[in-house]
Order: sequence, then C-alpha cells, then structure tokens
Amino acid sequence: MDNNQFKRSQDFSNIESDKANSPNQSMEEYNKKAQEYLREMRSRNEEATRDGFLNTMKNASPPDAWENQHKAYDDAWENNKNYQEDPDE
Repeated sequence: MDNNQFKRSQDFSNIESDKANSPNQSMEEYNKKAQEYLREMRSRNEEATRDGFLNTMKNASPPDAWENQHKAYDDAWENNKNYQEDPDE
C-alpha cells in the first residue's frame, strides 16, 4: 500500500456518509424493516410469514447484496416475529 492509499484508508471524516451509502445496515435497521412488514401485513389482514418477509426483502435488495444481508434479515424476522405495536406510541 502506498502512502496515499494508507492516508485515504485512515480518513474517517466521511464515516457517516459512507454508512449511509453502504449496502450494509445495522441490526436496528433490519429489525425496523421486519416490524414494518408485520405492520403492513396486519393492516391488510394477511398472515405475515418468514418466507414472505424474506422474499420481500430479497426483491428490495440488490442481487449482489442479498448474500450478505440474508442472515441479518432472517435474524431480524426471528427477533420480531411476535412484534406488537405499543398503543402508547
């Protein structure tokens, strides 16, 4: 690695921008998507399923990103499959 590449790799000034443009998301974002899916299915009086959620997220993801995101969405489903909205919110 030459000196210029090293300096660029150590530049943290655009870290928030890089996170926003990254296909990788935080677990909190995956959980929010699962909750949105569950909310939407309830509003339609349809059954929310793991396969339905994963298919929805797969269709919304770039094909090359799906491999990296599949496990996180699966975990988000498991974490939120019994999600109920708090009526006080």
